[in-house]
Amino acid sequence: MSQMAATDPRTRPIRIAVLARRPLLVTALRALMAAEAELEAVGVADSRPQLLRLLDEQEPRVVLIDDSDPGWETGDILRAVVERAGGAVAAVVLVDQCVDETALEHLRAGADGFVLHDAALSEIATAIRAVSDGYAVLPPPLTRRLVDLLVRRGPAQAVVPQVSTLTSREREIFDLIAAGMSNSEVAQALVLSEKTVKFHVSNLLRKLGVRSRAQAIVRAWDRGVLAGPQGGGF
Repeated sequence: MSQMAATDPRTRPIRIAVLARRPLLVTALRALMAAEAELEAVGVADSRPQLLRLLDEQEPRVVLIDDSDPGWETGDILRAVVERAGGAVAAVVLVDQCVDETALEHLRAGADGFVLHDAALSEIATAIRAVSDGYAVLPPPLTRRLVDLLVRRGPAQAVVPQVSTLTSREREIFDLIAAGMSNSEVAQALVLSEKTVKFHVSNLLRKLGVRSRAQAIVRAWDRGVLAGPQGGGF
């Protein structure tokens, strides 16, 4: 039994790669991960090539990106992470309080969660755990502003894969993850195995032409299929 627990990914520390250069931020993040037994920093990168090397060499489950650094384009970094690691790595972006459509673009590029720069370190840890468990995370102020942007702009004009291509079971699961449920919670709600839920989630992401749950939900917002999240996460 102990051997099984040792090999169960859910019992291992969440391996995290950080992309940041501000000394105070880097120091704070290192202290956070040293203090949290279930979080493990596998490296701090100060450039896109270094981050991609960490992905290859250390296989983190989460990347944490400082969006305020002028040395890189966060959207490009997110797309590179998705291309390199696919759905195996979740991404959390540290953002400013004032947000415009850049946040939407980051979601489309592959972000799974956002944390405000002035948030407590405990909020960063909570976001890391959440995206590692399959959630997408938005702080309430950012959630409200993103929904306002989507409503004001109206349905997207770009060609977007239709949610109608999903089977009834896939749409059922999609509605539940859009409501904020993790794979394990969906499995309990529908009386399915978590493995079956993961299979359906992979299929619905493929049909929608996206690589993450967050991207799928944003696509649905754009098409007016969903009204937008009601809380701080989805």
